[in-house]
Amino acid sequence: MKRVLTLLSFLSCLQIAFAQDHTSDSARAALANYKNPLERFTAAIKYLENVDSYGSNTVDSALCVDLLQIAQSLKSDSLLATSYNWIGYYFAIEKGDNTTALEYYFKAIPLAEKFNDKRRISSLYFDLAGRYFSLRNFDKFYTYTKTGGENLPDKTSPKYDHMLVQYQRNMGTYFLEKGQLDSALFYVQAAAQTSERLKTRLFKLQMQTLLAATYARMNETDLADVYWKKAQNLSDSTDFRKETFYNRYIPFLIQTDRMDEVKLQTEKFWSFALKTQNLNINLTAALYKKQLFDKLNQTDSAYHYSKVESKIRESVFNQDNLNAMQAMAFKEQLRVMEEAAKKSDDEQKRKVNLQFALIGFGIISFIIIFLLLSRSFITNTRLISFLGVVALLIVFEFLNLLLHPFLERVTHHSPVLMLLALVCIAALLVPLHHRVEKWATHKLVEKNKQIRLAEAKRTIEKLEKEND
Repeated sequence: MKRVLTLLSFLSCLQIAFAQDHTSDSARAALANYKNPLERFTAAIKYLENVDSYGSNTVDSALCVDLLQIAQSLKSDSLLATSYNWIGYYFAIEKGDNTTALEYYFKAIPLAEKFNDKRRISSLYFDLAGRYFSLRNFDKFYTYTKTGGENLPDKTSPKYDHMLVQYQRNMGTYFLEKGQLDSALFYVQAAAQTSERLKTRLFKLQMQTLLAATYARMNETDLADVYWKKAQNLSDSTDFRKETFYNRYIPFLIQTDRMDEVKLQTEKFWSFALKTQNLNINLTAALYKKQLFDKLNQTDSAYHYSKVESKIRESVFNQDNLNAMQAMAFKEQLRVMEEAAKKSDDEQKRKVNLQFALIGFGIISFIIIFLLLSRSFITNTRLISFLGVVALLIVFEFLNLLLHPFLERVTHHSPVLMLLALVCIAALLVPLHHRVEKWATHKLVEKNKQIRLAEAKRTIEKLEKEND
């Protein structure tokens, strides 16, 4: 109980720490106080989620490694899925390494699906979508976003809004890129409402930026400027995770020919990019620098940044990396198809087995009822007992087939818990079987008595007639 109270106290302090001090150094240091691996894992996840939501710090690689070590030591596939998710996120956010990020995301998905962890499944698919957006592959961006939306956690989950806002944001982004502005505005406005409930700076910055970009595309420049101003104030208040703002604002400035502001924001973006090791951010910043100098007719500077852009682009869109990503995506597609086929086969087999069990149970029940109601057969109790045992086994197998998928979900495929559940079912069936068997035997004895009495009466009547 003391450990639980300590953990709850830490999480409460963590929320306060982020509200007051976004560097969160004290909150990070406090993680070392947890000696219990599972408690440290839970506290570390809470820390990482708060850091990411506020956009106030980088993804801690050492903490991601610690998560992986804890998951491996506890031999927990569920924790392993979470660890892989964060490791992939580290390579995506910190390095812009799309290939490695996708590798860890794809490794995590089957582990999360094994436990039907909707919160983790949706997170992984949204993160996958983000990588394909960086690669400008909008079809896969949309596909993975839709899959993530189909796997949102229950509305009662504390993480429902956190996952919902990512789905709404991605859908709004997709329709904005496709020029379907009414649909884009619908999803972005919905995402803005969800982000207000979350009250996290990162999502708020992203929503203000997307609203501004959407209104700009709709030629509502005055309204767009209002949201650009709000987004710029949020962007200037942090040193991290503001690439979304620059990626939308600078093209808008170039399009509206506000060159003085283009110079200022491009230089800010370039300075921000140099502080990161993210290749995707560096590539975009170099592209805008090149476009700026092209507009200013400064050929030498434009050529320089053109070479920088080409060098970074080669790293991001390296053919070997693209081939590796295509192979991983293809393998995942095959895995999903195989899982669907296996699930379909298992379901079909289960239906057939249920039908056989019902047929067997029906036959045994019919024989017992026939023997009990028959007026022409005199049977013994041993036959009833034998048929009763067979019927009991068929009923148990029938219930096992019927309840097996439910028990797998509830017990998370744990053999011990599955065994205990089946033992409980058997414990309920055996007394019921004894009662039925006793009733059937009693009925049989009574029937035999009646048959013998009737035979005796007929014999007596026959003898009396012969004597007469």
